[in-house]
Amino acid sequence: MNYGMERKLDQQGIKQYSEQFTKRVLSSAYEHTQRLNGQAILNLTPVRQVNLFTIKGLFDQWQVEINKLRSPYFDYEAEEVQEALDNFINTLSQYISVDHSHLQPLVKAAVTDTLQLVFAPVSYAYQQLEKFPVDTIRTEDLMVWLKYVKVNRPLLESFAERFRQYSGEADRSDAIRLLDETVRKYSGTFEDTNEYVSTFSEVYPLDSNQLFLSAPVSAPMPDSEEPLVETETVEEEPVDSTDSGPRTLHDYLSEQSLQSTTLADIQRKNKISSIREHIGVNQRYMFIRELFGNNPQEYQQAISELDKRDSYVEAFNFLRHEFAQKYRWKMDSEEVVELLEIVSKRYN
Repeated sequence: MNYGMERKLDQQGIKQYSEQFTKRVLSSAYEHTQRLNGQAILNLTPVRQVNLFTIKGLFDQWQVEINKLRSPYFDYEAEEVQEALDNFINTLSQYISVDHSHLQPLVKAAVTDTLQLVFAPVSYAYQQLEKFPVDTIRTEDLMVWLKYVKVNRPLLESFAERFRQYSGEADRSDAIRLLDETVRKYSGTFEDTNEYVSTFSEVYPLDSNQLFLSAPVSAPMPDSEEPLVETETVEEEPVDSTDSGPRTLHDYLSEQSLQSTTLADIQRKNKISSIREHIGVNQRYMFIRELFGNNPQEYQQAISELDKRDSYVEAFNFLRHEFAQKYRWKMDSEEVVELLEIVSKRYN
């Protein structure tokens, strides 16, 4: 595939939109409550990627706290201690409770990262490597990152596979070099951005043209002579002859067309009537294999019972008591997050 240049995002425009989007979402989410639980965060916005990145931010902060559990007086690396810590973390993950002030920066960062991933996926990949909290990166670190990525995954999956074949562990500079090679040889395509513009706009109006700088630039690929990303043709909206001048991002975000939209409105729109019918074939096989011990009968029983429950709390407690403990689910795993997200839509 012949790649062109990736348009460079206007970071000020990204920041401004992320702030406005976050303000709208949290104003509605905390209207009748002081704290949000994990289910509410998983269903926080209609943009699934924002919700997953918010959860990732939450668990990243949590990991920082867990890493503080070190002492010169106790052996935290002992197998029994590690097992006890895993059980503790798994249990605690079922009792997420976050107030407005602590969730706000996580949501804002999630919106920013999602916009980067949707509109400039190559630059997003480089930025994430630069921001990695450790200088020595392992394949396991990349897989944890990928667990939360649902948009433009093929490029990052190709990078993770190249990284694994290289050595499974590399310093930051070598990781960036491997990403260079991945991007140069990548033959896939990136997702259509129009769908995401529409979904973001359900919460707050988004004009993708206002997110870019006027001139496209090459994605940050040192020593690369090959172009990277297909150039996306963006049609400009006709300008009303009565306007006094070109619209700015501030003008667009100030429109009142969605002022009456609430989180409840969005949730009602996305509600599903049947969990069973909303699970795709690939998801079903994944759930059976990863969550139900490769036992189709257990899976069928669980889904049938879920559709009979009257509330999300009942459904969640049923899964937790009957299956999560039995199969030792990690509640922040991709499979559990995906199943709970589907369940939550049944009880909006």
